[in-house]
Amino acid sequence: MVEEQIRDTLSLRLKKLGYHLIRVKLISINTKKTLQIMAERIKDKKMDIEDCVFLSKHISTYLEVDDPIDSSYVLEVSSGGLARPLTIIDDYESFKYNKAKIVLKEKFLGKKTYRGFLKGVDKKGKVLLETEDHNIKFNFFEIEKANIDPNWAMENN
Repeated sequence: MVEEQIRDTLSLRLKKLGYHLIRVKLISINTKKTLQIMAERIKDKKMDIEDCVFLSKHISTYLEVDDPIDSSYVLEVSSGGLARPLTIIDDYESFKYNKAKIVLKEKFLGKKTYRGFLKGVDKKGKVLLETEDHNIKFNFFEIEKANIDPNWAMENN
């Protein structure tokens, strides 16, 4: 898949620049393509407009060399935003104590979507979520998508 190829191309390169790659998404509408890159600074998980401009220049250069997209496209570089996606297992530890929305690939206890407070990752690598009704453990690979719920985020302790 093109998105995975781009992720592989950019991940280590952005890390060397001091950034974490959150998400790569290629959107095609009619004949127009848009490549969305979501990133954040490793040191403080922030991202401002100067960071976006800086990364945009570097990403454009990297992708011109590797040329993974076979037609013209628009590059958009942004932060994770308030409803930041949780894309790697380390995110569940980094955003511990924040409210999150997790959508599972398969139903668990009769539903696929759960909201609750992230409690990190246990020693077996299971994601811990405290909902109103349960304390739940999920395997990372069981999660279809997840993000911070900005209406309920708490300060990290």
